[in-house]
Amino acid sequence: MNGYLSAAVISLFLAFSPVTWAVEVEVPGLITDHTVTATGHDFYRAFSDKWEKDFKGNITISEKPSARWGSWITIKIDQDVLHQAFLFPSKRDFNRNVDLAIDQVAQKLARRQIDQSLLNTGDLTHDEF
Repeated sequence: MNGYLSAAVISLFLAFSPVTWAVEVEVPGLITDHTVTATGHDFYRAFSDKWEKDFKGNITISEKPSARWGSWITIKIDQDVLHQAFLFPSKRDFNRNVDLAIDQVAQKLARRQIDQSLLNTGDLTHDEF
């Protein structure tokens, strides 16, 4: 009898207690590293060291390595691809590739902000991913 009574009290307590949900915390301005090779990690470090823009979103640097051709580096914000390039394991033109990536990402960010301000009609919603 005591077992049934305590189970009923616990189930009533759980049924009428306020539900708390986990809140995902977003930290703006991060550059996340999704690279796997030493060349990719070096590119990430060089890019993040030279990046000086004050951007509120998060930038993702990902890599698809290939033993034959090097690494395919992709820089994204949300679902938008801002820059893609091949990096060779010999690091040929490495610093030039990093500088080119920074310039291209800065230009595309400026263009993206202009597009968002001009197309901000309220009819379109944000990405769900």
